[in-house]
Amino acid sequence: MADKPQSQTPVIQSAQLGVTAEAGHREEAYRNSFGGRLFLVVDSVPEMQRAMGMTLSSFGAEKVEYANRASDALSKMGRYDFDVILCDYDLGNGYDGLYLFEEVKERNLIKQSCVFMIVTGERRSQRVISAAELAPDDYLLKPFSGEMLSQRLSKAMRKRTAFRPIDEAILRNEYLAAIEICNRKIAERGEFTLDFMKIKGSLSLRIGDFDTARSLYMEVLRLKDVPWAKLGLAKALTGLKSHDEARMLFEEVLADNDRIMEAYDWLARLHRDGGDLVRAQALLQKATDLSPVVIRRQKQLAEVAFMNNDLPVAEFACSETLEIAKYTWHRSPNHYAMLARVQLAQGETGNASRTLGRLRRDFRYNQAGEWMADVIDSQVQVHSGNGVRAEQLLKDAETRFEVLVDGLDAEAQMEFARACYAQHKTQLGDRVMRDLVRNHHDDESMLARLGTLFDEVGRGDAGRQLIAENVQGVVDMNNLAVKDAQSGAYEAAIERFARALTEMPSNIQIMLNLVNATMAYVHRNGWHESYMRRASELLMKVREVAPTNNKFQKQMQSWRLLTEKLGKPHWGL
Repeated sequence: MADKPQSQTPVIQSAQLGVTAEAGHREEAYRNSFGGRLFLVVDSVPEMQRAMGMTLSSFGAEKVEYANRASDALSKMGRYDFDVILCDYDLGNGYDGLYLFEEVKERNLIKQSCVFMIVTGERRSQRVISAAELAPDDYLLKPFSGEMLSQRLSKAMRKRTAFRPIDEAILRNEYLAAIEICNRKIAERGEFTLDFMKIKGSLSLRIGDFDTARSLYMEVLRLKDVPWAKLGLAKALTGLKSHDEARMLFEEVLADNDRIMEAYDWLARLHRDGGDLVRAQALLQKATDLSPVVIRRQKQLAEVAFMNNDLPVAEFACSETLEIAKYTWHRSPNHYAMLARVQLAQGETGNASRTLGRLRRDFRYNQAGEWMADVIDSQVQVHSGNGVRAEQLLKDAETRFEVLVDGLDAEAQMEFARACYAQHKTQLGDRVMRDLVRNHHDDESMLARLGTLFDEVGRGDAGRQLIAENVQGVVDMNNLAVKDAQSGAYEAAIERFARALTEMPSNIQIMLNLVNATMAYVHRNGWHESYMRRASELLMKVREVAPTNNKFQKQMQSWRLLTEKLGKPHWGL
């Protein structure tokens, strides 16, 4: 393959890796196991790549890709469907294999059946490697023999092959089906029972079924005291709003092993939601010191430090976020906006102007990026005393906002609202915030963030009233439509939900309620082509933006049963 080293020197490289790739390891059994698999070797040292390639080839591996850096590995994972990833622990520049594994899992870049194995010469790294909630499948200490590698891989691959049906269900976004597969495998009490319990717990958390997750993790802990089950139970308790119990469990997890990074994130979130921003910042600071290249964590640290008015820490975390995200899919105009906002808060107008220049350069010809640049520029002009120019920039941004709004995420819209409030465009800011509330009326985390923004711009009381009134307005409208549906007036319910969706085009609950009312109508009255076409389009939209929504998962099952019952299997999603 293109990235595979062209020259290989078996004797030298095998000796360097400590591999004894003897002829006996070329047996047909190995070739049958490894011949059709796609491998990725991640190592910053070309000689190590070649040595590993030779070892893999000695027991039948034919398809091997290579990556020198984490960014290369992430790029290749985005293009290829790997079966096995062998990753060196030390990738250079402060980036190690565990950080890569964390990002890979966060971005869902590998399938459940892919084997991810860490290769290391550091015996002391075992504790670190074992700390991940979804730990790597194995770690291999250098030096090792080809036979040792093949045996460890065979076992890991056999286990991962058992997960393939789950992969296929997840690829179809059928999380309930994947959980049902786990249930069957757990009931069999086979070799990998604990692994299927781990997957079931993770999937249950993902779709917000916290009761199932809690029961599962408690059952695991009765069998064996494992960190991932204790961490999972703490997450489930957080979802169930048992915050004190969750906090104690997260603290226990970290007391047992201070390298379980997710525990810092969740514990910081609990402290942040509880108003203890100092403690939240301290936890995130420690976590970023231990694992500095995780974008999400740096961004959270920047937000909390800004709320704490610790502007130097906020600026550093913003800069780190921007630098780490620069060459990844995480790259966003929002990162530039946040850095510029922190710089302006410190009176660093020149630095904010330079950040603005980077945004204009990096997002040239990108409509959302250019729009965000004007929003930031309007703020820079305010701080520079150019009120007329600031007003013109904001006015132009308002005009384009109406066109771009459906493609802008909530964070970008909130940045626009900040600029509006800062320039005394209160009605415009309130309109943007009202639409955000109405489109996310049942998202407690988003509503909390909107409340924080109101506090930030000095509109705390008015903002809380705006949030409460608009949440209640959506709930009341929804209840009227549900009452129509319950009384059998399905067409009235459909019409009411459709009108609501026109006003709140990004509201997931309204979309799903419209789909539900449509299916109820079709159950009673028979197939309705235009109704069902609209419903299928809405389900596809939800699958794109919120595939793990619990209600969506149940509706997908109902949709499939309905379309099959009515002889319309081609309408199945």
